[in-house]
Amino acid sequence: MGKKIIITSGPTNERIDSVMKITNMSTGALGCIMAETLLEEKEAEIEKIFYISTKMSYKPRVENAKIEYVTVESTQDLIDALKDISSKHKIDIMIHSAAVGDYAGKYSIRAEDLVDEIWDTIQNVPAKDITKEMLIKIFENPRSIADNSGKMSSYEPHLMTMLTLTPKVIGMVKRLAPEVKLVGFKLLDGVTKEELLRVATKLREKNNADYIVANDLSKIGKGKHWAMIVGSNGVVCECETKKEIAKAIGKLVF
Repeated sequence: MGKKIIITSGPTNERIDSVMKITNMSTGALGCIMAETLLEEKEAEIEKIFYISTKMSYKPRVENAKIEYVTVESTQDLIDALKDISSKHKIDIMIHSAAVGDYAGKYSIRAEDLVDEIWDTIQNVPAKDITKEMLIKIFENPRSIADNSGKMSSYEPHLMTMLTLTPKVIGMVKRLAPEVKLVGFKLLDGVTKEELLRVATKLREKNNADYIVANDLSKIGKGKHWAMIVGSNGVVCECETKKEIAKAIGKLVF
């Protein structure tokens, strides 16, 4: 029986209103090359690849019935897709290359409304009783948030959006599929190899991942994509291109 694989790829998009979104610069190119390379080199050993990405992310440039495309939009969509697939299939390998956004929009508000609410609050409280916690509660749940179910006005000069943290998807994987071989990714920018290794090792241990592909943004571009793959015994190998990363991962997880 061939292996069932999940590859997550590209960014997530978090809605602010019916038009605006928060996203990132990921294109899904690495996940795309990952799927293509596995099919080139390991097709006989693969039963199915569930390729999870947003609509505009790169898709594998091969026609193969072994790829099933799952389109998502937000972080929650991605989590729901993982739960659904894991409940129906025994997943052998998960390559979590998606650049999941760290933040999602919580609410939007006119600065004037927020200031009014804070002002009204402190007018009715003795100065000695005003606390940071009191003001933070207003920021967490103000009364006059904008309705984000439609398109917000284009003419608000002081519109503000409060962001909230998104769930960490990698931390859910082994709970959904305890026996899966998990490959995660970590991207930093302009750090030393020692610092990148430290952060990647901590991420691997925290989430019980088998491998972490540790990238440095300052070393990506012009056809190059330097990365080191970190396993339980430290650095397994270093790669110079996306294709090399894909080949290395294929050897490690099969």
